[in-house]
Amino acid sequence: MIDPNDVLQSIPRFQTYPGSLTRDPDYAATCYVAADAPQAVLLEITRSGATPPERLKGALSTARIQPSGGEELTLRVFPFASTDGDNVRAFAETVAPEFLPRPQGALPAVAAGNRHPEISLPAAFEAYRRILEKTGVNWASTVQLSATREMTTDETIAARDGEDPVAIGHTRVSIRRLYHAGLWAAIRAGWRAGYNAEADHFIVSGSTAGDIARSVEMVKEAIRHAAGFTKFTTDTSRLFVLEADTRHPNAWSAGAVGEQFERIFTPEERRWIMGEFSKPFRMDGATYQLGKEQIERLAVKFGASLKLNEELYDFIVATKAGQRSAAFDFEPSIDEAETLTTPEELLFYMYWLKLRGRPAQLVPPNLGFKKRQAYPETMGTSPAGAMGLEEYCRHKMWPELAPRTAKDFGGKPLDELGARVSALAAVAHYFDGTLSIHSGSGKQPEVLRRIGQATGGRVNYKISGELQLQLLDVLFEQPPGSYWRQVYERMVDRTHRFAARKAFGAESELAAHYLALGRGSYLGDPAKGRVDGNLFLVFWVGNLAGTRDADSPDGDRRFFTEKLAELPAGLLAEVRRRNTEYIVWLATNLAG
Repeated sequence: MIDPNDVLQSIPRFQTYPGSLTRDPDYAATCYVAADAPQAVLLEITRSGATPPERLKGALSTARIQPSGGEELTLRVFPFASTDGDNVRAFAETVAPEFLPRPQGALPAVAAGNRHPEISLPAAFEAYRRILEKTGVNWASTVQLSATREMTTDETIAARDGEDPVAIGHTRVSIRRLYHAGLWAAIRAGWRAGYNAEADHFIVSGSTAGDIARSVEMVKEAIRHAAGFTKFTTDTSRLFVLEADTRHPNAWSAGAVGEQFERIFTPEERRWIMGEFSKPFRMDGATYQLGKEQIERLAVKFGASLKLNEELYDFIVATKAGQRSAAFDFEPSIDEAETLTTPEELLFYMYWLKLRGRPAQLVPPNLGFKKRQAYPETMGTSPAGAMGLEEYCRHKMWPELAPRTAKDFGGKPLDELGARVSALAAVAHYFDGTLSIHSGSGKQPEVLRRIGQATGGRVNYKISGELQLQLLDVLFEQPPGSYWRQVYERMVDRTHRFAARKAFGAESELAAHYLALGRGSYLGDPAKGRVDGNLFLVFWVGNLAGTRDADSPDGDRRFFTEKLAELPAGLLAEVRRRNTEYIVWLATNLAG
């Protein structure tokens, strides 16, 4: 039997990752270890003359080695970069299944989105290791991006010319590549404690039945590509009927909603809905009992969305059936609604799915969070620039938020937020689910602590953009005129040119606004929610990673994301350090 420690000492020319060292489960004379040489490789070490299983493909070299005083061994070197998906997957599935992702269940998590996975995934696993060592709790839920927004299929990415910064797949990371990158990073990190791999936001869109049908088929194709993932977030919010909600500026009358209820649902469905949802629900000191009009409004608002979620859930089950593990977490998103989520809405949504055999393990409400922005702590905007709740709510369908905060919580937005999260968490826990917080980047410590307290530490907290912004921060901090500072400034310039073409929709107009404020290309202080930076760039410049460096003075017009993958060791280490510390900081505050 091979002594793994002797093996590592006998191959000093490779930078090995000792945590990845694994003995072949069927052939004790063979072991494997991930390494850099300088490209990422997997080393297969076996007793000379023996015949190990042919698990990997494309051996780069074969050599004989002899540990001091030991028997002669054969060393084969295989390609093992994150893009070598077949070898990465084969190793995890046939040699070391402990590196495969698994459902999260009731565990808390900081779900770290990875727009530059080879940069941020190693940092994320280092963060989870520190958290686990410090607290004994596994917060790992990485390998997370929107499957039909940031990501898409390999074929769609290959067809992109990079001239639309908001087209799906703007990260140039495919669904399959992110999955393989997660395996690759977990193996190299020696992370055997388990982690969730999330295919986030399968978005169904369209304004006509035909458009929606085509979108559903696109979503199903994306699910096929995501078969190895262990968490699926669906977004069917485009099917919400907002006019059924009394908060809509042109809300339907009770009579009109009743007519829609009879039109949409069969007599049998109407009897089932009224029978099931009119009963009292008692949870955590609160009792909810929905009246007839309220049930009709909720059914009309959410009915089409819920039925489509049932269809997508069943498709996920069928897709996962051929996998090593068919288990997965289901997260139907209601956070994309234009209205704030109430406990009654969450109850209706989760109970419907549970009754119909498609329970949600995680559920994301709309808390009024804005991507990469701090949450208001005062009612009015301060002279120093901190946005108040009243201004924050403008142009949003949140008519109840500011009055409720002023009347019931003494004008303290964080007190109101904490109470609202607590009520929503109680509903989620009642159905054995976990509250999932979206748009988590940029929130201040007190917001995190309130969420941690309100959820009792059982929370799924999603971030994505902030890890990429920290990469861009490092580029911005390089000396003016330096290569990497110039790369960043060219990304900024292209962002503004796309804005001039209205590429970012209505938000394109914010480009000139923040330039007029003198914010330039500065992305703001992350410790302050970046409110002092150019918030237009905070939201949009990251999308430019998936466009070409059209103005590169040396004529190198590759995609920006390809260039960012070539960061020198010092800058790469600094980005990863910030990513790691940020994730640890989030978990520490969320845990209280």
